[in-house]
Amino acid sequence: MNSLVNCFLDSTKKINTLAFLIVFVGFSACEDVLEEDITNDQINLVSPLEGDTIQGNTVQFLWFSLEGADSYNVQVYQDARIVIDSVVNSALLSLLLPSDEYMWRVKGENFAYETAFTFPQEFNVESTNDLTAQVIELISPSDDLYTNDTSIIFNWTAIEFASHYEFALIKVTTSGESIVYESEPLTTTSLSLDDSVLSEDAVYKWEVFAVNTDNETQTTASTRTFSIDTVVPSVPSLLTPTFEQEFVVDELISFSWNYASDSGPVVSTVTSIYEVASDKSFTNVVLNGDTEGTSFSQEFTAIGTYYWRVRGEDLAGNIGGYNLNGKFIVNE
Repeated sequence: MNSLVNCFLDSTKKINTLAFLIVFVGFSACEDVLEEDITNDQINLVSPLEGDTIQGNTVQFLWFSLEGADSYNVQVYQDARIVIDSVVNSALLSLLLPSDEYMWRVKGENFAYETAFTFPQEFNVESTNDLTAQVIELISPSDDLYTNDTSIIFNWTAIEFASHYEFALIKVTTSGESIVYESEPLTTTSLSLDDSVLSEDAVYKWEVFAVNTDNETQTTASTRTFSIDTVVPSVPSLLTPTFEQEFVVDELISFSWNYASDSGPVVSTVTSIYEVASDKSFTNVVLNGDTEGTSFSQEFTAIGTYYWRVRGEDLAGNIGGYNLNGKFIVNE
């Protein structure tokens, strides 16, 4: 009798597994059916085309959109090696390229299919002393950076035919913008500023433009922002569990806390670092983690007295202190 039952159960498992595989394969097949087959379609290029010469350092790669394509893979070659391999969602890609000879190609893609690459088109990028349509590539600090460092080195790329560069630092507030620093003409592509200039927590915008005897670049094309935040996150107040609250084994415990409002002009995102230990000195940590929220839940399988603490670390690198009053008890 037992052998018949086991045989029946084995057969049921096999049937269920087979059914799952059929459903999974069918679902995958449906995904393919929902996508348009673009395998044999061709993409028509707009620019640059074979033999074109681009004056300046900004190249706009254009092609006609392909129905059924969700994205496009663009490759740019220099000396037979790929220097750009980018996936974009529109039929346009703008790049800054130094003077040289290049080739480029593009293909369309969706979830299930892709076209062949277009035939490579050769083009040239040629420097010009007309700077008005050229763009300075800003290197560092990165755009939208949050930092507590008040000594910053600014770097950007050189532009041929520029006689010098001019740098401006602007403080951005809710009431408007104000220039806090303007450089003398610079012949280098780097500038260092310290807390004699960056003395306040604030959102700053920096811009660089190249100048020669005839014209200059447009500053709006070479602008980035960053934020200085030196305010340390406050010590969090623990909400739940309350001090010495009791639970039973395997009960789901909800941990929650909050922070006092950030008093600074820049409010960086705070990540909470939490620890649970079986001793007050936290030498035996049994649980740890982090969250951008102010809560988490956990079950405990062992009885005992536990201690828990939380501290905040913000996006600018400021680290707050741990609370000192987290304690709960797990009973049978």
